Amino acid sequence: MAQYECMFYRRDGQVGNIVFSRPERRNATDDQFYKDLLACLDEAEEDEECRVIVISAQGPVFCAGQNLKFTSTATPKQSADYSKYLRAGWDRIMRHPKPIIARVHGDALGGGTYLSTRCDLIVAKKNARFAMREIAAGETSGGAQMLTIGKQRAAEMNLLGRYVYADEAERWGLINKCVETDEELDAQVNSWVEQMLNLPPLGLRQTKAAAAFALDLAGFSLLSQANFGAILRNTEDRQEAKRAFVEKRKPVFKGR
Repeated sequence: MAQYECMFYRRDGQVGNIVFSRPERRNATDDQFYKDLLACLDEAEEDEECRVIVISAQGPVFCAGQNLKFTSTATPKQSADYSKYLRAGWDRIMRHPKPIIARVHGDALGGGTYLSTRCDLIVAKKNARFAMREIAAGETSGGAQMLTIGKQRAAEMNLLGRYVYADEAERWGLINKCVETDEELDAQVNSWVEQMLNLPPLGLRQTKAAAAFALDLAGFSLLSQANFGAILRNTEDRQEAKRAFVEKRKPVFKGR
């Protein structure tokens, strides 16, 4: 087992498990988180015995998105580095040669939603919520999920920062499957793993590559890579949103 600061990689048989292991921080993301994720994904690719990857997490939350205590005090260089690593992590998941399953047992918010929906298959427990909360932090999540769930539903998530529970996320097509219990969560993961282990690895690899190519043509990557967020990076409202979060108070926005 390879242990990193924010997660670990462990192979069980032909399954490579990437497990987020900072439950005390709700598995919130910073630059180290994404450096660790990239290292785990590299390790899984180089592991010849690994055929399928499962991403899961310890603690009650799958991934709370960005660590606002980090991003609220980050220097411009630190912010730019964070953006570089997180985009690299999301892109690596989508283009990884091995199929990746997201086992979402709790909330996947902001970057947690981005990360999980880059996976090939997603099963989530009914109480898990998905949300793009960037708007509340004075940032933008742009048109994320527009190609997956359509313009109007994407607007609910991105303009309103609305929480979407797993059962609704399944109906929308944001995830593949919603289940009630941890046992059902594991059973669904195991079912998908078993099915993929009985399929030709090269076929799976090329199917993933073809899907990524089609998404590129549709502009999916451009939606996530476009630098609209740079316009907001140094605004007063963004700084106020992050200060209010740290100080546990309601923000006062001035449109500046």
